Amino acid sequence: MSLNPLGLKQLDNMTALLAAGIHASNLGICLLDSQTRFESVNAALAHETRASVEHHIGKSSREIVGDLATQIEPTYEKVLRTGKPVIVSLVGQVRDTQETGYWLDYCFPIFDKSRRVQQLGLFVVNLTAERASTEILKALSSDPKALMAQDSGLLENFDESVSAYYCSLVRSLETLSCPSTEAARRVDGFRLSLEQLDNDIRLMRELIYAVIAKLPIPEC
Repeated sequence: MSLNPLGLKQLDNMTALLAAGIHASNLGICLLDSQTRFESVNAALAHETRASVEHHIGKSSREIVGDLATQIEPTYEKVLRTGKPVIVSLVGQVRDTQETGYWLDYCFPIFDKSRRVQQLGLFVVNLTAERASTEILKALSSDPKALMAQDSGLLENFDESVSAYYCSLVRSLETLSCPSTEAARRVDGFRLSLEQLDNDIRLMRELIYAVIAKLPIPEC
Protein backbone atom coordinates (compact mmCIF):
# COMPACT_ATOMS: atom_id res chain seq x y z
CA MET A 1 0.00 0.00 0.00
CA SER A 2 1.40 3.36 -1.00
CA LEU A 3 0.48 6.68 0.59
CA ASN A 4 -2.88 7.35 -1.01
CA PRO A 5 -5.26 10.16 0.03
CA LEU A 6 -8.17 8.28 -1.57
CA GLY A 7 -7.88 5.63 1.11
CA LEU A 8 -7.98 7.90 4.15
CA LYS A 9 -11.24 6.45 5.44
CA GLN A 10 -9.63 3.03 5.75
CA LEU A 11 -6.53 4.31 7.55
CA ASP A 12 -6.03 4.95 11.23
CA ASN A 13 -5.35 8.47 12.51
CA MET A 14 -1.57 8.62 12.19
CA THR A 15 -1.54 6.81 8.87
CA ALA A 16 -4.10 9.29 7.57
CA LEU A 17 -1.88 12.15 8.64
CA LEU A 18 1.13 10.65 6.89
CA ALA A 19 -0.97 10.09 3.79
CA ALA A 20 -1.24 13.86 3.55
CA GLY A 21 2.42 13.87 2.60
CA ILE A 22 1.99 12.07 -0.70
CA HIS A 23 2.68 15.28 -2.64
CA ALA A 24 5.82 16.26 -0.71
CA SER A 25 8.72 16.59 -3.14
CA ASN A 26 11.59 17.21 -0.68
CA LEU A 27 10.49 15.31 2.42
CA GLY A 28 10.61 11.53 2.34
CA ILE A 29 7.90 9.82 4.39
CA CYS A 30 7.22 6.18 5.12
CA LEU A 31 5.53 3.79 7.51
CA LEU A 32 7.19 0.60 8.74
CA ASP A 33 5.51 -2.34 10.43
CA SER A 34 6.67 -3.80 13.74
CA GLN A 35 9.16 -5.95 11.82
CA THR A 36 10.52 -2.76 10.20
CA ARG A 37 9.25 -3.67 6.75
CA PHE A 38 7.91 -0.93 4.52
CA GLU A 39 4.15 -0.49 4.56
CA SER A 40 3.76 2.91 2.88
CA VAL A 41 6.22 5.11 1.02
CA ASN A 42 5.81 8.46 -0.71
CA ALA A 43 7.43 9.35 -4.03
CA ALA A 44 10.01 11.63 -2.40
CA LEU A 45 11.46 8.75 -0.39
CA ALA A 46 11.34 6.45 -3.41
CA HIS A 47 13.42 9.06 -5.23
CA GLU A 48 16.02 8.95 -2.46
CA THR A 49 16.25 5.15 -2.42
CA ARG A 50 16.12 4.87 -6.23
CA ALA A 51 13.45 2.20 -6.08
CA SER A 52 9.80 2.40 -7.04
CA VAL A 53 7.11 2.92 -4.40
CA GLU A 54 5.69 -0.52 -5.18
CA HIS A 55 9.10 -2.20 -4.85
CA HIS A 56 9.40 -1.02 -1.22
CA ILE A 57 6.28 -2.66 0.12
CA GLY A 58 6.97 -5.64 2.37
CA LYS A 59 10.74 -5.26 2.13
CA SER A 60 13.30 -4.30 4.75
CA SER A 61 15.53 -1.23 4.56
CA ARG A 62 18.51 -3.46 3.82
CA GLU A 63 16.73 -4.94 0.81
CA ILE A 64 16.10 -1.42 -0.49
CA VAL A 65 19.25 0.58 0.30
CA GLY A 66 21.84 -2.14 0.92
CA ASP A 67 24.60 -1.66 3.50
CA LEU A 68 23.43 1.90 4.23
CA ALA A 69 20.71 0.24 6.33
CA THR A 70 23.35 -0.69 8.92
CA GLN A 71 23.22 2.93 10.11
CA ILE A 72 19.44 3.10 10.53
CA GLU A 73 18.59 -0.41 11.82
CA PRO A 74 19.78 0.27 15.41
CA THR A 75 17.50 3.32 15.41
CA TYR A 76 14.49 1.18 14.51
CA GLU A 77 15.33 -1.22 17.32
CA LYS A 78 15.71 1.60 19.84
CA VAL A 79 12.39 3.23 18.94
CA LEU A 80 10.60 -0.12 19.08
CA ARG A 81 12.18 -0.85 22.48
CA THR A 82 11.78 2.54 24.16
CA GLY A 83 8.75 4.01 22.41
CA LYS A 84 10.64 7.28 22.00
CA PRO A 85 11.59 9.06 18.75
CA VAL A 86 15.20 9.13 17.59
CA ILE A 87 16.96 11.36 15.08
CA VAL A 88 19.99 10.02 13.21
CA SER A 89 22.30 11.19 10.42
CA LEU A 90 23.22 8.79 7.63
CA VAL A 91 26.12 9.03 5.20
CA GLY A 92 27.01 6.60 2.43
CA GLN A 93 25.82 5.12 -0.83
CA VAL A 94 22.43 3.68 -1.70
CA ARG A 95 23.05 0.06 -2.72
CA ASP A 96 25.81 -0.02 -5.36
CA THR A 97 25.65 3.64 -6.43
CA GLN A 98 28.88 5.62 -6.52
CA GLU A 99 27.62 8.95 -5.11
CA THR A 100 27.92 9.61 -1.38
CA GLY A 101 24.80 11.10 0.13
CA TYR A 102 23.87 12.63 3.50
CA TRP A 103 20.47 12.25 5.12
CA LEU A 104 18.69 13.27 8.31
CA ASP A 105 16.25 10.56 9.46
CA TYR A 106 13.65 11.17 12.15
CA CYS A 107 12.11 7.90 13.35
CA PHE A 108 9.13 7.91 15.71
CA PRO A 109 6.75 5.35 17.22
CA ILE A 110 3.08 4.92 16.33
CA PHE A 111 1.13 3.29 19.16
CA ASP A 112 -1.95 1.08 19.23
CA LYS A 113 -4.76 1.58 21.74
CA SER A 114 -2.78 -0.35 24.36
CA ARG A 115 0.16 2.04 23.96
CA ARG A 116 2.29 -0.61 22.32
CA VAL A 117 4.39 0.36 19.32
CA GLN A 118 2.58 -1.05 16.29
CA GLN A 119 4.35 0.90 13.54
CA LEU A 120 7.26 3.23 12.95
CA GLY A 121 7.03 6.51 11.10
CA LEU A 122 10.03 7.91 9.29
CA PHE A 123 10.79 11.37 7.91
CA VAL A 124 13.86 11.60 5.66
CA VAL A 125 15.55 14.80 4.48
CA ASN A 126 18.43 14.76 2.01
CA LEU A 127 21.20 17.03 3.33
CA THR A 128 23.79 16.37 0.63
CA ALA A 129 23.64 19.92 -0.74
CA GLU A 130 23.90 21.38 2.76
CA ARG A 131 26.91 19.21 3.55
CA ALA A 132 28.64 20.09 0.29
CA SER A 133 28.14 23.81 0.86
CA THR A 134 29.50 23.53 4.40
CA GLU A 135 32.67 21.85 3.15
CA ILE A 136 33.15 24.53 0.49
CA LEU A 137 32.67 27.34 3.00
CA LYS A 138 35.10 25.75 5.44
CA ALA A 139 37.72 25.59 2.72
CA LEU A 140 37.13 29.22 1.81
CA SER A 141 37.23 30.44 5.40
CA SER A 142 40.63 28.79 5.87
CA ASP A 143 42.02 30.81 2.96
CA PRO A 144 41.22 34.50 3.56
CA LYS A 145 42.82 35.48 0.25
CA ALA A 146 40.13 33.55 -1.58
CA LEU A 147 37.38 35.68 -0.06
CA MET A 148 36.48 39.18 -1.07
CA ALA A 149 34.96 41.49 1.54
CA GLN A 150 31.41 40.94 0.26
CA ASP A 151 31.95 37.19 0.24
CA SER A 152 33.06 37.27 3.88
CA GLY A 153 29.79 38.93 4.92
CA LEU A 154 27.84 36.50 2.78
CA LEU A 155 29.61 33.60 4.45
CA GLU A 156 28.66 34.82 7.92
CA ASN A 157 25.02 35.36 6.99
CA PHE A 158 24.85 31.98 5.30
CA ASP A 159 26.25 30.19 8.35
CA GLU A 160 23.55 31.80 10.48
CA SER A 161 20.87 30.77 7.99
CA VAL A 162 22.05 27.15 7.95
CA SER A 163 22.15 26.97 11.76
CA ALA A 164 18.64 28.36 12.02
CA TYR A 165 17.47 25.97 9.30
CA TYR A 166 18.75 22.88 11.12
CA CYS A 167 17.06 23.92 14.37
CA SER A 168 13.81 24.68 12.58
CA LEU A 169 13.97 21.40 10.68
CA VAL A 170 14.32 19.30 13.83
CA ARG A 171 11.54 21.22 15.62
CA SER A 172 9.22 20.76 12.66
CA LEU A 173 9.87 17.02 12.46
CA GLU A 174 9.22 16.69 16.19
CA THR A 175 5.92 18.53 15.87
CA LEU A 176 4.77 16.57 12.85
CA SER A 177 5.51 13.23 14.53
CA CYS A 178 3.57 14.01 17.72
CA PRO A 179 -0.06 12.83 17.57
CA SER A 180 -0.92 14.84 20.68
CA THR A 181 -0.44 18.19 18.96
CA GLU A 182 -3.22 20.13 17.30
CA ALA A 183 -1.44 19.87 13.96
CA ALA A 184 -1.48 16.09 14.19
CA ARG A 185 -5.13 15.87 15.31
CA ARG A 186 -6.38 17.69 12.23
CA VAL A 187 -5.41 16.28 8.86
CA ASP A 188 -5.78 19.64 7.12
CA GLY A 189 -3.57 21.34 9.67
CA PHE A 190 -1.01 18.60 9.39
CA ARG A 191 -1.01 18.83 5.62
CA LEU A 192 -0.39 22.58 5.73
CA SER A 193 2.45 22.14 8.22
CA LEU A 194 4.00 19.44 6.08
CA GLU A 195 3.69 21.55 2.94
CA GLN A 196 5.37 24.44 4.73
CA LEU A 197 8.27 22.23 5.80
CA ASP A 198 8.58 20.84 2.29
CA ASN A 199 8.72 24.38 0.97
CA ASP A 200 11.28 25.43 3.61
CA ILE A 201 13.58 22.62 2.45
CA ARG A 202 13.20 23.73 -1.16
CA LEU A 203 13.98 27.35 -0.31
CA MET A 204 17.10 26.34 1.62
CA ARG A 205 18.34 24.41 -1.42
CA GLU A 206 17.78 27.46 -3.61
CA LEU A 207 19.68 29.63 -1.12
CA ILE A 208 22.57 27.16 -1.08
CA TYR A 209 22.87 27.16 -4.86
CA ALA A 210 22.64 30.95 -4.97
CA VAL A 211 25.39 31.34 -2.35
CA ILE A 212 27.71 28.85 -4.00
CA ALA A 213 27.26 30.59 -7.34
CA LYS A 214 28.63 33.81 -5.81
CA LEU A 215 31.66 32.28 -4.12
CA PRO A 216 35.00 31.23 -5.61
CA ILE A 217 34.90 27.44 -5.47
CA PRO A 218 38.19 26.00 -4.15
CA GLU A 219 39.90 23.35 -6.23
CA CYS A 220 39.65 19.81 -4.90
